[in-house]
Amino acid sequence: MTTTNSTSSPSMRDHFDLSSYLVLGPADTKSRPVPDIVRQTLAGGITFVQIRVKPGDARDITEIARQTADVIAQAGASDSVPLVIDDRADVAWQCRDMGIKVDGVHIGQDDMNPVEARKLLGPDAIIGLSCKVLDEVKAANALPAGTIDYIGAGPLHPSTTKPDCIVIGADHKRHTQDTESINALCTESHYPIVVGGGVKLEDLPDLAQTEAAGWFVVSAIAGADDPQAATKAMVDSWNAARAKRG
Repeated sequence: MTTTNSTSSPSMRDHFDLSSYLVLGPADTKSRPVPDIVRQTLAGGITFVQIRVKPGDARDITEIARQTADVIAQAGASDSVPLVIDDRADVAWQCRDMGIKVDGVHIGQDDMNPVEARKLLGPDAIIGLSCKVLDEVKAANALPAGTIDYIGAGPLHPSTTKPDCIVIGADHKRHTQDTESINALCTESHYPIVVGGGVKLEDLPDLAQTEAAGWFVVSAIAGADDPQAATKAMVDSWNAARAKRG
C-alpha cells in the first residue's frame, strides 16, 4: 500500500517563487532562533524557505518546522512562501501528518530516491532536487513526469556551510559554477533552477543575467547582523538587475 499525505492548505506546486530562497538551520544563525531569522527575512522579501538541520533528529527538526510555519502564517505568507525540509522526506511526511504547514522536501543526489519521495509525500508536495552537472540534470529530466518541481544547483563559490558541494568537471578537477555552466544547466533542464553556494550581494547583478530562476543563500542572510536588511538588499539587487535584463 502506498502511503501519501497532504496538508489542509492548497498545494503550492504551481505557484512558488524561487527568486529569493533562504536555507538555514540552528548552526547558521549565530545562536539566534531560526524562526526569528525567518520572521526578519520575510519582512525583507524572501520568497522560499528551507530548513536544514545537520546533525539533527526528527523531533528537533519537526519542532523547528512547526515554529517556522507559525512565523510564516503570522506574516500572512502561508500561501505565498513555501516551507520545505532539507533531505528528510520522513520528517516532511511527519510534519504534514501532524498538520504542520510544511510544503515539501529538498533532496540531494544521495538522499531518498525522488520517485519514492513523491510516493511518500503525495501529489501536493513540492520536491526539489540538487543537481550540479549536466548528467544529473539529464537524469532529473528522465524521471517520471510530476516527480520533482525544481532543481538546486551550485556552488557559485566554495561554501563553509556545504564544503562537500563542489562540481567535478569532465576534466576530473574541482570547479564552481559560472555563467556558462549555469546557463548550460538551465538550457538542459525541464525544471526551473535556483543557484547558490556562497552567494553574496555582489554576485546578484551577474547571476541575474543568467537563465537561473533565482538564488539561494545561507550565511549572507542567516548569519547577517541584520537579516531583514541583508535580505532586502539582496532582493532589491536581484529585482533591479532582472528588470534591466528584461
